[in-house]
Amino acid sequence: MIVCLCANVSERELVATITAGAATVKEVGRRCGAGAGCGACKPLIRACLSRCRAVAVQEEAAVVASVVITTPVSV
Repeated sequence: MIVCLCANVSERELVATITAGAATVKEVGRRCGAGAGCGACKPLIRACLSRCRAVAVQEEAAVVASVVITTPVSV
């Protein structure tokens, strides 16, 4: 699906840009062009940023939950 018609950016490219470190609509625009034209796609970009953040938090929580402490901890 094309997210940004002005820059011809697909949802897949947008997700890749966000995964590579773009954390704001401005950063997305600088990196792939989406959101830098007419601005009609900015709500879609914001929604994708939110979804990607939620996935990252879930993945981080899964990693933390899977860590096994092998050294005794004194309290």
